Amino acid sequence: MEDNNAQEEVSPLAGQSVGGWGLLQIAGCTGLAAYSVWAFILMPGFRRVPLKLQVPYMPASTKQVAHVMTLLKGRSGKMVDLGSGDGRIVLEAAKSGFSPAIGYELNPWLVRLSYFNAWRVSYHRRVSYRREDLWKVGLWVSPFLITHQNL
Repeated sequence: MEDNNAQEEVSPLAGQSVGGWGLLQIAGCTGLAAYSVWAFILMPGFRRVPLKLQVPYMPASTKQVAHVMTLLKGRSGKMVDLGSGDGRIVLEAAKSGFSPAIGYELNPWLVRLSYFNAWRVSYHRRVSYRREDLWKVGLWVSPFLITHQNL
């Protein structure tokens, strides 16, 4: 099929408005896509956590990451992030010289995203992300703990 024929086939559709039915279809598909993201990426982490302890995934802002790195300034050694989400804090800790930098996250999709983000900046060999329940992680050496959630 030639390019000119394809242009002729599509040109009558270019001037038409979407209309009410088309708008409804777009809204339905958008809602379905949003639900799919929730069901496959965010929801798995909620299945194993009691309802009163469930905290939705909220990505850390660059300002929050900077605050955590300020708290860790002058320190070195091991670093563990419980509920690491997409792994931003673990990645920044590895860039600051912490070794090993480990993140624990229950949601398998976020663990994969964390590894992907580390691979993108070539830090995939310096960080470790584990899919484990943070209530069951053995923290036998932990001199510095932040005892509250997102600030």
